[in-house]
Amino acid sequence: MSTAPLSGIRVLDFTHAAAGPFATMFLADMGAEIIKIERPRYGDGARSMGSPMPGFPKRNSDYYLSLNRNKRGVVLDLATPVGAELALDLARHCDVVAQNFRPGVLDRLGLGFDAVSQVRPAVVYCSISAFGDEGPWRGRPANDIIMQSVSGLMGITGEVGGGPVRIGAPVSDYSTGLFALSGILAALLARDAHPEGQHVRVSMLEASLNVMCNYIPAVAGLGQQIPRLGRAHAQIVPYQAFECSDGEYLMVGAFTRLFWQRLTTVLGHEEWIADERFATNSARLRNRETLVAELEAIFSTRTRAEWLEVLDRADVPASPVLELHDAVVSEPVIAAGTIQTLTDGDRTARVVVSPLRVDEWQTPEPRMAPDLGADTRQVLRELLELSDERIDALTADGVVASPEPVAGSTA
Repeated sequence: MSTAPLSGIRVLDFTHAAAGPFATMFLADMGAEIIKIERPRYGDGARSMGSPMPGFPKRNSDYYLSLNRNKRGVVLDLATPVGAELALDLARHCDVVAQNFRPGVLDRLGLGFDAVSQVRPAVVYCSISAFGDEGPWRGRPANDIIMQSVSGLMGITGEVGGGPVRIGAPVSDYSTGLFALSGILAALLARDAHPEGQHVRVSMLEASLNVMCNYIPAVAGLGQQIPRLGRAHAQIVPYQAFECSDGEYLMVGAFTRLFWQRLTTVLGHEEWIADERFATNSARLRNRETLVAELEAIFSTRTRAEWLEVLDRADVPASPVLELHDAVVSEPVIAAGTIQTLTDGDRTARVVVSPLRVDEWQTPEPRMAPDLGADTRQVLRELLELSDERIDALTADGVVASPEPVAGSTA
């Protein structure tokens, strides 16, 4: 078994909140060394998002711990000339630089792509923004819920006849992170052909639109509108949840001709296969109300467990609709080992780990997200060869910082 594919790759990580840290966390899972830069006192804003984790240093939230495993934590005040200079010195030793400040912010600090590529040729520099580098909205603040609203994601989500609803998970943030991850990996693959460096740019708006790519041709090309359909799908029927006799919900996804035929057979309605109202998905879309009413009546006659057994035997895609607290302890999740306990001394946190499984290389053992400034001194010693006296002086000036005391201590 070989080492992880990004072993030896070093990333200078200026990202904060969710989209950027999500991307760099997966780089760490593939073996890269991540040096996470945070501001003094407060650190990454994600430290105060979600619930504080008992027993951890203050401002270590569940949100932060879930997005920053396997990273080294360094505190630098980039707003000071000395802090920005130290950051640029660190960039000389890194293969990748990632940031998700508003367009132009790091350029003004002397840490943009042009400046970094001067000191580190062939750098892969990834910029994540809300609305991209151009246009009247380029400098606006934004986050996941803003992106869900302005991209149309919320517009297609919600109950029939109801208002728009935010998707429960921050899909705009995380999809942006995955696009950034793929761009960084592609640039690393191609960097031998680009000794001048590469600037990978990803906007949350474009990432969010790509999540809905299946709807765009009809909307942008044909002027169609996508209705809010609650538990149903705008392009496939039947592809939704049905309430069973015990009040539990069953998800059924007969998304191909073969699955539809199997479903009609097991429901005792083989005549629907040739029925011109239901024979094709297009016909079922036109006659959605009639068909769904028939299906609702049928599924209401048995419990969810009974229907799951019937549909499983018929090889029709079906599943229970689980609450999240039930999903994380479900049989397939436990079997996959997706939820793991990370430890740091006497502190523990349960987190979801990378879904990537590759037999041919060894995945790094997951480590707890770093405390604020946990590795500042070590990184400045290793990469910049600064003396303890110099680091102490920088600390006294507020340019750098070391770990904060554990919550509840008198330090």
